[in-house]
Amino acid sequence: MGDYVLIILSDDKDLQNFVSKRIVDSGQTASKFDHPEYPGHAAFIVKTPEELVKKEAESWGFLKRDEKGLKREYLGSQHDLFEPPYESQGNVKSLFSPSEVSYITHELLKRIKMKEVPDNFPRSKSGVLPSDSMLLALERVEIVECWPLHCNADERSTAWKVGPIKRSFCDHVEHYFGSNVSLYFAWLTNYITWLIIPAVAGSCVFLYHYLHPDINVDNSMVSPIYTFFIVIWGVLFVKSWDRDCASHVCDWGINAVKWRREVRSGYYGRKRISPVTGMPERYFPPQDRLFRYSVSACVTILMLILAFFVMVISLNLQGYIHKYSYSKNYLLYTSISWLCDEGEYFDPTGKGPMPSLLLYIPVILHVVIIQVLNKIYQVVAIKLTNWENHRSPTQHENALYVKRFFFEAFDCYIALFYLAFVENDIVLLRKELVSLYTVDSIRRLSTETLIPLITRKASRAIASKEKDSNCNERIDKDYDKDSYEQFDDYLEMIIQIGYVTLFAGAFPLAAPLSVICNILELYSDIFKLTYITRRPIVHRITDIGVWSTLVKGIVLLSVFTNLYIFCFTSEQLMTYAPSFFEVIPLEAEEALKSGSDHVHVIADGAGMAVATTMMSLEHIVLFLVAVIWITVPETTPSVEDELARREYVKFLTSHGTNSVTGISLMTMDSSNIEKSEGTDNEE
Repeated sequence: MGDYVLIILSDDKDLQNFVSKRIVDSGQTASKFDHPEYPGHAAFIVKTPEELVKKEAESWGFLKRDEKGLKREYLGSQHDLFEPPYESQGNVKSLFSPSEVSYITHELLKRIKMKEVPDNFPRSKSGVLPSDSMLLALERVEIVECWPLHCNADERSTAWKVGPIKRSFCDHVEHYFGSNVSLYFAWLTNYITWLIIPAVAGSCVFLYHYLHPDINVDNSMVSPIYTFFIVIWGVLFVKSWDRDCASHVCDWGINAVKWRREVRSGYYGRKRISPVTGMPERYFPPQDRLFRYSVSACVTILMLILAFFVMVISLNLQGYIHKYSYSKNYLLYTSISWLCDEGEYFDPTGKGPMPSLLLYIPVILHVVIIQVLNKIYQVVAIKLTNWENHRSPTQHENALYVKRFFFEAFDCYIALFYLAFVENDIVLLRKELVSLYTVDSIRRLSTETLIPLITRKASRAIASKEKDSNCNERIDKDYDKDSYEQFDDYLEMIIQIGYVTLFAGAFPLAAPLSVICNILELYSDIFKLTYITRRPIVHRITDIGVWSTLVKGIVLLSVFTNLYIFCFTSEQLMTYAPSFFEVIPLEAEEALKSGSDHVHVIADGAGMAVATTMMSLEHIVLFLVAVIWITVPETTPSVEDELARREYVKFLTSHGTNSVTGISLMTMDSSNIEKSEGTDNEE
C-alpha cells in the first residue's frame, strides 16, 4: 500500500549497495531492479513491514477507532482492540490506510542517517555530516529520485469512482493520497458549495440587466447591492472554510500527529552544535538572509516591469489605450495602436476583416504571453528561493508560493486594475474581464488534463524500445509520468476568487460561470491525480497554509476595490446621488473608443460629499467584516468537544485509569451529551 521507489542516478555499485544496506538496517525492505531507461542505474522498491508500521503509528500518535467506535491514539499493545476499516491489496483488512503507510515509509526513509560517509559519496557545497539524513544527502547532490508507487487499479481509482458529488469523496482522497491533497479537494468542494448562492444572485442581476436594455453594470442600482453581498459572502466563505477544515482534520485524526523538526535537503550553512539535539547541524544566520531577500525583491520588480510592459502592449492592441485615454502621453504606442483603428485588423467595434476571428487574437496573445512569463518567472523564483536558503520545507514552500502568486496575480489583474482605477471605465473593465476569464478557463481545462493525457499516450505508443527484463513493471508505468504540481491548482482557484470578488459589480456572471468551471476542474483534477501524474508524497498537514492567508487578503482587498468602482469607476453612486456628479457628453470618435457616449465627473463642491460617502461606506463594511470575523468561531462546538474527549482519553490511557467514572466518560457519545444537556435545561 505504501511502497516507495528510490532511483539512484549513478552506476556506482558501491553507492547502490551502501544505500540498500542502510535501508535494510533501518528495518525496511529494499528490492533492487534496473533503471527503466539508463543501464547501470538502480531502482529500489522500499516496503515497510507491518510490525514497523504499527510501531511508527504509535510513535506518531495516529488515531484509530476502537471496538466501541471511538477514536483514540493507537497503541500497539492493544492492536486487537481497534477495528480495521480499510481493505488492502488482496481484500485483506488493514488498520492503516495507504496514505498512512506511505507517510510512514517516507518518514522512515528520511530518518535513515548517513552514520558514515563513503569515500566515493558525491560531495555538496556544504559537505556531508554523519548525522545527515541519507535521503536528503542524496537529494542535495541530485542523484536520487523518490516517490510513492501507485497501488492496484481498484484502490487507486476509488475516489474517482465515488465521484466528487458524494460526501465521502474527500475521505477517500485522504485515504489514498493524504491530507495535503484531500484538503485541496475539501477546500474546492467547500468553495463550489458556497459559490452556489452568489451564482444565483449573479444570474438574477444578469437577468435584470437583460430585461432592462437601458440598464447595465455602469448605471445599475442593483449591482451595488450584489457587490455588498459578495464582500460579506467572501468573509463568510473564509470563516466557513476554517470550520470545515477543522472538522476534516479532526475526522481524519491529523491534528493528533506530533510535530517534528524538519530540515530541507538543499539547506546549507556553517556547522555548529544544535542547541536542541546537541548533534552537529548546519546553521545559516537569519540576518544573512535579509540581503538575499532584497535581491529577490529587486529581481521580482524587474520581472513585474516586464509584465507591465506586456500589459501595455496588449491594451494598445485591444484599443483600450487610445488618443483619448488619460495615460495617452506615456502609454500609447501609435506604432501598434493603429491596428485598432476603425476598419483595421483588430478594430474592437467589429468593422475590421474577419471580426469573429481577429478580434480575439490580442486577448489570446496576452494570455499566451502571460503563461510564458509565468514559466520564466517560475524558474527565476525557484532559483531565488533556493538562494535564500530556508531551513524547513514549509518555509521554503511558503517563500516560493508567495513569490509566484504575487507575480502571476500581477499578470492576471494588472490590466483590470488599470482599466478600473486609471481609465475609470467599467465598460472596458467588464469587456477585458470577460475576455481574460473566458480564454483562461478554456486554457486551464484543456492544458491540465486533455493535452497531458494525449501526449503521454502518444509518447508511450511511439516509444518502441524494449525495456530491460529486470525492470519492474510498476516502476516503468510511473517513471514516464510527471510529478503532481499542486501550486497551479490552488493558484487558478485563488485567481478566480479575485475575478469573482475584486470586480463583483463589473461581472456578475463570474460566479455562475465559476460554478460550472469548478465542477469540471474538480473532476479534471482527480482524474489527473488518478491516471496522469505520479502519486504525490504524503504530508499530514492540518490546513492549506499560505493559500488561506492569500484568500483572506483578496477578500479584504475587495472591500476597497468594489467601493472605488461604486463611487468613481462606474455611475452606480450617481444613480443614488445624481447631485454629486455631472455628465459630460463625448465626441463621436471618443465615444466609439470608450464604449460610452458620456463621462461622469464629480460636480463642483461635491468632492467632499463623495469622499465622505466612500469613507463612511468603507467603515461600515469593515465594521461588519470585523464583527463576522470576531463572532464566528473557527471550530464548531462538536469539534471542540471531540478534541477535548480525545485529550481526556489520552490522559486516562497514560495514567492507566480504569475507574467507573473514567470509562463512563470515555464511552459517552454526543447523543448522550445532548440528552443530558436537555435534561439540565428542563430542570
